[in-house]
Amino acid sequence: MTFVTPEDLTEPEQALWKAFPRGEDVDLRVGDPESGDPSRDAQWGPDREVRAEVITALLTGAVPPEPGHVPALRLSGARVTGRLRLAHAEIVWPVRLRSCVFSTPIDLDGARTRQFDLTGSRLAGLEAALASIDGDLELAECHCTGRIRLTGAHIAGALRIQRARLHEPGRTAVLANRLTVDDDLLCQEIVVSGEFQLAGAQIGGMVGLDGARLDNPGGRALNAFSLSVGAHLWARRGFTATGEMSLGDASVGRELDLSGAHLRNPGANALLGNGLSVGTVLFLGQGFQAEGAVRLRRAQIGGPLHLRHGRLSNPGGDALDCRQVQARELVMQTAAPIDGMVDLRHARFEVVRDDPATWPAQLRLDGLGYDALDPRLTADQRLAWLRRSPEAYLPQVYEQLAGTYRRLGDETDARTVLLAKQRRRWQSLTWYARIWGRLQDLTVGYGYRPLRAGGWLVALTILGTVTFGVDHPPAVRGGDPPAFNPLVYTLDLLLPIIDFGQERSYQPQHRQRWLAYALIAVGWLLATTIAAGVTRALRRE
Repeated sequence: MTFVTPEDLTEPEQALWKAFPRGEDVDLRVGDPESGDPSRDAQWGPDREVRAEVITALLTGAVPPEPGHVPALRLSGARVTGRLRLAHAEIVWPVRLRSCVFSTPIDLDGARTRQFDLTGSRLAGLEAALASIDGDLELAECHCTGRIRLTGAHIAGALRIQRARLHEPGRTAVLANRLTVDDDLLCQEIVVSGEFQLAGAQIGGMVGLDGARLDNPGGRALNAFSLSVGAHLWARRGFTATGEMSLGDASVGRELDLSGAHLRNPGANALLGNGLSVGTVLFLGQGFQAEGAVRLRRAQIGGPLHLRHGRLSNPGGDALDCRQVQARELVMQTAAPIDGMVDLRHARFEVVRDDPATWPAQLRLDGLGYDALDPRLTADQRLAWLRRSPEAYLPQVYEQLAGTYRRLGDETDARTVLLAKQRRRWQSLTWYARIWGRLQDLTVGYGYRPLRAGGWLVALTILGTVTFGVDHPPAVRGGDPPAFNPLVYTLDLLLPIIDFGQERSYQPQHRQRWLAYALIAVGWLLATTIAAGVTRALRRE
């Protein structure tokens, strides 16, 4: 670096040289507000130029402090020529370079500095890996055409990037992995072309992304794996991400709110939140839209997972993957049926709130656990919900639903669900097993409709009594038979374990013989199915 002396300075540099030890402002804008717009710097003349080496000299001790004043570098509306090299510097004074233009990246790698303010400036890049900033880093309304690198940096205050324009398409626009910010990360209305990386970053306060636009088609728009946020993460009110929004294994101390956000990554992951931890509420509703999969596998949510009035679409694939999610509530009252598979396998909720009008066409429910369902629907309606599962037979989903009705004291609906379970089970067996199952269904409803057996017994008893009463069979020869009673005779044929003495005393003839054989056979089958059904029912009780 060239050694700078006061004699070498231009007029704007002399003004800055004199203002620095007193902490005074140097504003090179000339009254017209538009003249301070860095995007019009081509119209600026030499009276707006300051060499980077002059700024470096001031910040590294070229001018001693003036007694009674606190030095500070405050410069606005300048074109900074050359590269501002402050790597590993110890800067003890505040720096404010507002609405300035830098033609080369600023180098702050490993530097230790106080507040560093670049609000409204045009940057070619910012290299601040491992930098330590004892105050705020201000990048609000900046326009940057190169990379901003904050890897491993520590900011004791807040990082403000509101309304900035960061342009590095197809590459990494912000590289802030392992960044530590003790206060807030504020990125409202930021526009990023390229990838925004925050993997492993630790934010003590909140992350604000309301109204932001992250654009990295075919890649990751936001890479925030293992991000730690002490308070809220808000990406609401017009937030859009084209590309994957990755929050895998991230931790948000309070609420994660994407109400009204629009995530676009068709055919791939729109939101990847596997292993995500949220302290209170995860909002994916109130205008939220996802074109692509929303994956929240293994997520831990202290309060509800809200999808009310949201829209999810990933035709032909998983639209919502909530495998092994744990949350207090699942509010799946979406604005329209989810277009794609909803996977709730082995998830656990205290309450599931849904709307039959917007049930997704396909649901994976194996292992899903819940204590209550809202609204409270009839068993037949909820069975239609279970039938949306593509799996052939899943006993747990029926047991879970029946248990829910039992906790409500609704034994009738619980039995209806368990009967449907048995019907689904026997449908999955071989043809000859299905015949036996059909017989149990018709006779006793697999033990859940025991009154059916009584109905069959009454019908067959009436048939036999009428038939044998009109033309009763002759007595067996050589015996002393009791008086014939068509009702008792019919019961003797039907009930295999009871002997009234009528069956062995009278021998049916011709067509009556076939009726007697049929009653005996049906009696044995009825007794066997009743025993099997009642045993099953008692075991369930």
